[in-house]
Amino acid sequence: MNAASDRVTLDVIHTARIPMPHDYVFRPAGRPLSRWWSGSRVGPDALDGPCLSFVIRHPSAGVILVDTGLHPDAHRSLADFGRPMRLVFRDLEPVGPPFDQQLRALGIEPEAVERVVMTHLHVDHTGAMRLLPNARFTCTRAEWTAAHRRLAAAKGYVAHHLPGAHRVQLIDPAVDGTRHGAFTHTVDLLGDGSIRLISTPGHTPGHLSVLVRTGEHGDVLLVGDAAYTRRSIDEDVLPLITDDDRASRTSMREIREHIASAPRMLVVPTHDPSAWHELRSASG
Repeated sequence: MNAASDRVTLDVIHTARIPMPHDYVFRPAGRPLSRWWSGSRVGPDALDGPCLSFVIRHPSAGVILVDTGLHPDAHRSLADFGRPMRLVFRDLEPVGPPFDQQLRALGIEPEAVERVVMTHLHVDHTGAMRLLPNARFTCTRAEWTAAHRRLAAAKGYVAHHLPGAHRVQLIDPAVDGTRHGAFTHTVDLLGDGSIRLISTPGHTPGHLSVLVRTGEHGDVLLVGDAAYTRRSIDEDVLPLITDDDRASRTSMREIREHIASAPRMLVVPTHDPSAWHELRSASG
């Protein structure tokens, strides 16, 4: 661990919760129609899925966010999610105050945030991008393209959440990245090894995970939605829906192999009910 990493801290912001049907998170066997039926029903075995974003504090780069939370409009009505997605997320419940207030509770003014890494651009991650007027957002070129395709709203993207292209830094890990451990394509965001962006497509075409080297927790792998839970990774279980099953399995295999080489690493999928609690104390 280098001197910069010794002073990197990581906080978690819990923005919402959503009951996730067991068979949506863990794809069951059987015919597609029966899978769809069981995967769409919230039963007693549903997972209490959190929606999370993260705050990295770096000694020289300052505050860097990973994903965002809910806009105040979403606290009043899920119409902010757009017509298709407000149906998909109809059971979502905001947790705590809106994202900008949660940032201020951590001593961060939204106007002061200059850099945000987006694991992907699905609606439950992008709502509060509009609350960060001076931020530049980093995502993959493949993800930005997917979010602007025809009928993107049916794939989980909401256009009015997204900033103008002039505020987006597009990266292509397959072209510009390097191997790191088990991960084939990664980008060293700051050049000091403290924050590494990892290509983990499958959930979406350009999904990123983020490996953060901290002083308090050691290495922390923010999985995003490359897998919904740690069990999904360990047991190689796909969710009901992916953008690309083969890419999802490859991403989970690389994550699993990296975990094997770094067994003390903390692994945090965004919607895992319990994996994030070790980080929670810093942010309440």
